[in-house]
Amino acid sequence: MDAPATLRGLAPGAHARVVAVLRAFSLDAVMGRLLAVHSGLVAVEQVRGYGRQKDHLEFYEDAGFEGSFLPKVRIEFTVGAEGLGPALAAVCAGARTGRIGDGKVFVQLLNELGEAAA
Repeated sequence: MDAPATLRGLAPGAHARVVAVLRAFSLDAVMGRLLAVHSGLVAVEQVRGYGRQKDHLEFYEDAGFEGSFLPKVRIEFTVGAEGLGPALAAVCAGARTGRIGDGKVFVQLLNELGEAAA
């Protein structure tokens, strides 16, 4: 399997910030797999949101949009170039159910100072 484009352009010694927004019930599976390949700090917070799931937004004429937000978790961590592939694979494998709404993973390349690369 070819590496994603994100991994192909990553220089050795570079770092990336990974942010994933996932279904709340998948947190244990994701963390179990992630901690097997990544020993650094992982920040986790509870969030609420919705995506392309159907029947979670209803329109009320008098109140505009009324949202039925779903419980999600947001995990964030930084990882070096050599650990990015295994970390992404762990997050994706732990979160995947095969249904819409499993989550999104964002990767942001960082410079030497830990700031977002331009």
